[in-house]
Amino acid sequence: MAEEFTVRIDDDLDLKVQDEADLKDAAMEMAERIADTARSTAPHLSGDYAAGIVAQKTKHGARVYSGDYKSSWIEFGVPSQGIPAHFNLRRAVEAAGYKFKKG
Repeated sequence: MAEEFTVRIDDDLDLKVQDEADLKDAAMEMAERIADTARSTAPHLSGDYAAGIVAQKTKHGARVYSGDYKSSWIEFGVPSQGIPAHFNLRRAVEAAGYKFKKG
């Protein structure tokens, strides 16, 4: 005995999928602008830090980070060593009108 079932397709599904793609593209564009700002304002302690700042697509949008091993020391400082925080990525995010999220 076969069971009957109904599949209901959202009439606006194509629009929602396109909207999601558009949002991801917009997120990547913003991430690239933030990365450009962060690279241009990076402290000149080492070119490795600035060169390591990249924008990357993610499953849900985009992110900006620095792959240099010193990036957290430069960003947040090391108070016990007398190294001040530069908050370079934070300032680049805030300059774009967004809130920085550590993590």
